[in-house]
Amino acid sequence: MATLIVPAIIAQNQIELDSMLERLKGRANRVMLDVMDGVFVPNRSLDFDFELPEVFEYEVHMMVVEPLERLPSLSGKVDTAIIHVETVSDVGTAISRVMELGLRLTLAINPETEVERVEPYLRDVDGVLVMTVNPGKYGGEFLPEALDKVRRIREIDHEISIEVDGGMNVENSRVARDAGANIIASGSFIMKSDDIERAIWALSI
Repeated sequence: MATLIVPAIIAQNQIELDSMLERLKGRANRVMLDVMDGVFVPNRSLDFDFELPEVFEYEVHMMVVEPLERLPSLSGKVDTAIIHVETVSDVGTAISRVMELGLRLTLAINPETEVERVEPYLRDVDGVLVMTVNPGKYGGEFLPEALDKVRRIREIDHEISIEVDGGMNVENSRVARDAGANIIASGSFIMKSDDIERAIWALSI
């Protein structure tokens, strides 16, 4: 299964967002947009009505307490919704709602959440995102034990896309891919690099 490297963006306003996307042009195909509300996670990001150029494929990582209320306004802008199972009371209903919006769906789990929360739905979604840090900011501490969840999901389903997000540098990307992840989301390692193209390449080797 081929590896996809996805730069992750945290931005406080449209100017920051535009600047980051400009740096990624011609260097990435898919971009993760980290939407944070300051409630589900301690920080805020992209908590405004942002505009996006039609240059990339977008996945929107909804680190918010009411993801289903916010997604309708994003359905014409992004391609994939990433929803944390910790933020919805009925995962099956959430899946149906996202599908009605015409979006692909990835279910996300925080480090403390067990695989059993997503296991019944693996055949109904496009992927699973395993957080390898406590979410909410760039540069969180990598939690290698989270990769046990990646291994478990890969044992259950050999075909599903498994994304990891948090603390991804060259070494951690390699061990995550060895565990079964095929999508590596990376914020600070890529976006704080002086050579974005090389940083993306380094995460894939």
